[in-house]
Formats: sequence, C-alpha cells, structure tokens
Amino acid sequence: MFGNLFGKKKQPKTQCSICKSLLEYKEGFALTTSQVVVSKEYWDNKMVEPETMVYTTNHFKKKDENATKMRGIIFEKTAEKEHTWLTCDTCIKQFDVDIEQAVSFAEEWWKNSGQVDMPHTGKASDHLAPAAYDKMRTYAMMDAGASKIRL
Repeated sequence: MFGNLFGKKKQPKTQCSICKSLLEYKEGFALTTSQVVVSKEYWDNKMVEPETMVYTTNHFKKKDENATKMRGIIFEKTAEKEHTWLTCDTCIKQFDVDIEQAVSFAEEWWKNSGQVDMPHTGKASDHLAPAAYDKMRTYAMMDAGASKIRL
C-alpha cells in the first residue's frame, strides 16, 4: 500500500538458474541450454551438489551401474530444458561465452518478462552436433566430479 502511495514500484526478482541465488531486476547473464550443457566445469559442479553427490560417490567408489544411469538421466533432463538460463556473477564463470552478449540477452529477458529471442534456444540436442552432444553426455555420466571425490 505505501509503495503505491509514494510511487515506488516493486522491481521484479528471480533466481539464478544454477545456484538459486537471488537476482535483482536487470542483473545476470542469459544462456541457452546448449551453452550450459557444453561446460565441463558446470558438470563438475552439478555432479557434486547435495542432490547428486550420492550418485557421483556410488558411481566412482562402488562402480554402481544405477548411479551411473542416474547421472545420465540428470544430463538428459538438463539438456532437454527449452528455457533461457539466467545466471549470476559467480555462476557465469563456469561458461566460455561472450559475456557482453550474455548481458545483452539478459537485459532483453528482463525487459520482456522472461522472453528473449536468443539463437539456439531450446533443447541442446536440437542445436549441438550429435558428436558434441554425445561427448558431453559421456563426460557428465562418466567423468564429471571425479576430481572432487576422494577415491
């Protein structure tokens, strides 16, 4: 009520698509799913998050086939995302992208309430060469997070 009374408009906020930290209006970097999927650093971090650590531990220490399959499912679910990823200052460091372009697309994302016309938006399999897609799937399933697990 007081915000409207004094002419203050509440600015929108969102979460970083990766770490869930809060992003204020006009902050962040916009990425496509393909840009996310091709980052080994992203997968190294993703596979040791609390939700995925048990699969990674069992994959490397116990050679558990079910854990390995779950890591593959995590990759597939991530690679199928069709939305724009909005990332924070910390998470953008995981990706080899044109920072100025990512900022520009993020500005468009904010201006258009989450809608942005980025090239190669959509599922990673629709935009990556099959060999590149398979290479990253294999990395995510078999190798990601190994350096962070004590064997």
